[in-house]
Amino acid sequence: MLQTMLRPLSSPQPDPPAREGAQVVLVVRDLVVTTLIGIYDYEHVKPQRLRVNLEVDLAPSTTPWTHAALAETAAALVTAGHTNLLECLAERLAAAILANDRARTALVRLEKLDAFAECEAVGVEIVRAA
Repeated sequence: MLQTMLRPLSSPQPDPPAREGAQVVLVVRDLVVTTLIGIYDYEHVKPQRLRVNLEVDLAPSTTPWTHAALAETAAALVTAGHTNLLECLAERLAAAILANDRARTALVRLEKLDAFAECEAVGVEIVRAA
């Protein structure tokens, strides 16, 4: 049986996606929050660390969208209550980001940091378009 670990680990940096010449992308990297996530009984009562990485492709606009607002939105949604599956949480986070008229696409990567001692993290990554 795999044991949980309680030590911070560095995150490997993904290869950057290809970008268009005039593209603006907001990035939130390695935001760590504690939340209730998982299908097992103990996961309903024992909070876990979750690493959140976001990339949001913005449409041109004069309306600013700050990194702080993006990080606060992510943290609030991720910690709003228990979620069974990372995939469902990623979908909700992508939908919340894309609700902003400036967002054209959203890359959401969520990783459970303490799931297994044998690996740094387990998670899911999705890309959604408005």
